[in-house]
Amino acid sequence: MNFAPPASHPSVVPSAPAHPTPVLSARGLVRTYGSDQTATRALDGVDLDIARADSLAVMGPSGCGKTTLLHVLAGILAPTSGTVRLDGEALAELGDRRRTLLRRSEFGFVFQDGQLLPELTAVENVILPRMLGGTSRRAATAEATAWLDRLGLAGMHHRRPTQLSGGQAQRVAVARALAGRPSVVFADEPTGALDQETGQSVLATLVDACAETGASLVMVTHDAKVAAACRRTVAMRDGRIAREYVRPEGAQGTGDAR
Repeated sequence: MNFAPPASHPSVVPSAPAHPTPVLSARGLVRTYGSDQTATRALDGVDLDIARADSLAVMGPSGCGKTTLLHVLAGILAPTSGTVRLDGEALAELGDRRRTLLRRSEFGFVFQDGQLLPELTAVENVILPRMLGGTSRRAATAEATAWLDRLGLAGMHHRRPTQLSGGQAQRVAVARALAGRPSVVFADEPTGALDQETGQSVLATLVDACAETGASLVMVTHDAKVAAACRRTVAMRDGRIAREYVRPEGAQGTGDAR
């Protein structure tokens, strides 16, 4: 895979985080699929640190392991070997219930198709994970309303996903991810189903909102222009991190890959 510094993006690239201590740390991640004799290594010894309030784009061709990496970092999939730590705590050492609670409280998720529940309104989609995590309906609704308004969805709180445009629905997904102020937001091709103009607007909203709340952003994308919104970019190949690019502070898509 040819890896070059991603092109510039209209959104301001976040500066280096003030606190370099990793909020999320991975060491020796291996994830295999299939039996021992025919196993495929989706991840093959990945080491990665993600600082608090930093932003990281993970790039690579289909099948390189980037989505598997995101799922392992988020505790959705368990690694075959290796460790993932959140603030020094190993996810593998937590029970299923604790991992579920952690994903609701510390992690936010934005997927390519939004994955909104079609029978629920915008505000109901945002409050549901919060209520499942123990937040009262009143508090969750106040929080969701504030986020929806901030993301340009005032007056649309009671519309269902089918009554929203693609960009509006993805903003609901961003509001859902950021409600509760998670430590890390994971985004898997968050603009992949949107046209270019709408995608750029949603991407800028996501990056700016994460920077505002101090959440770290881990984003999987195949698009260099999307990756350029993040401070760091890693390129994956065959389950490994092949190269990394770190943007100089104040720069947009300049410098050399390393």
